[in-house]
Amino acid sequence: MSKLQIKNRRESTIVRDNEIHKIHGQILDELGDLANAVSKGYIYERIRERTRLSIRTISFILNHTQHVK
Repeated sequence: MSKLQIKNRRESTIVRDNEIHKIHGQILDELGDLANAVSKGYIYERIRERTRLSIRTISFILNHTQHVK
């Protein structure tokens, strides 16, 4: 599936998606070399704790959107 086009997304949704990508990057930085050994479920759960979004929503954002500047 291709990445979603920006013109089809609301501005508030883009802001939320960017924040998820930012948190994901922070978690990977914290894990350092262990980032490749840790499961996606663990990373998604850490994001869920901070944002209260569902795991399904988080995985959709990370797998189907890009960080927009």
